[in-house]
Amino acid sequence: MRDKFTITIHDVNGAKQYTLKQIVKKYILYLIGFIILFFIVSTSVIYFLSKEVMELSQKKEELLKQNVKLLKEKIALKQSINEKTSELRELSEKVKNIEEMIGLIPEEKKDFSKRVKELSLTSGQIYHMFKNIPNGSPLKNTIITSRFGYRKHPVNGQKDFHPGVDLRAKVGTPVFSTANGIVEYAGRKGAYGKMVIIQHNYGFKTIYGHLSKIKVKTGDFVEKGQLIGFSGNTGLINGPHLHYEVRYLQRPLNPVNFIRWKKLSYKEIFKKERHVRWESLIKGITLNLQPLIPEQQ
Repeated sequence: MRDKFTITIHDVNGAKQYTLKQIVKKYILYLIGFIILFFIVSTSVIYFLSKEVMELSQKKEELLKQNVKLLKEKIALKQSINEKTSELRELSEKVKNIEEMIGLIPEEKKDFSKRVKELSLTSGQIYHMFKNIPNGSPLKNTIITSRFGYRKHPVNGQKDFHPGVDLRAKVGTPVFSTANGIVEYAGRKGAYGKMVIIQHNYGFKTIYGHLSKIKVKTGDFVEKGQLIGFSGNTGLINGPHLHYEVRYLQRPLNPVNFIRWKKLSYKEIFKKERHVRWESLIKGITLNLQPLIPEQQ
């Protein structure tokens, strides 16, 4: 009987006994142990899987947020590219207009940066241009009393072409050179009275008429801003003032364009004064100052 055991079950009908072998008892204990172990393992697995699912859900939410952010950045970048493309198109059109103003043939297939570089001058070249080409006023205070072009002469009453401008100035007002140059003539000449003619670089010339006193001589080199004389009322004149002319290859140009010419907007004159071959002039300035431009490594 050692390899057997008895199980007694009591109920309302009495007691019942079952006799089983010991090996069955072991199987039952093993089964119970397996069930307990399975429950523990299953619970652990379910716990870890649930944790993984939660972490994956969080990552999914983060990825969705990043995706939304990237979509917004993509839209913003696309908008920025469209704006820059539009700006580049407008800039290209402006460059084309400037090229046409100065006589260049627009080469739209040419690299854009090279086209802009050809139109642009360095600060040294701009400084040189404003030193050697007439700009600014010959007087400290500028008030125009008679403009460039056809008019009725204030003295003889005849209609004639006025090749310069008349600037209000009392007798003895200092008159200054508007660019570097050589004094071509200094003395008295007809209706101009006492006058000074200065020959500048690149084909330009300036004339200062009706002076009361001249401070330079023919052949003198003068710098921009140098005192060359004093205003007066000599010559054919109805009152003291300064007559001022700007000429290019002997052709009279409107001095107002050069009086108002500024460094920060130096390209504006390309549009206003079309009688000058600005393309050749810019090339000449670039070639003259080539040794001053540092070589790029």
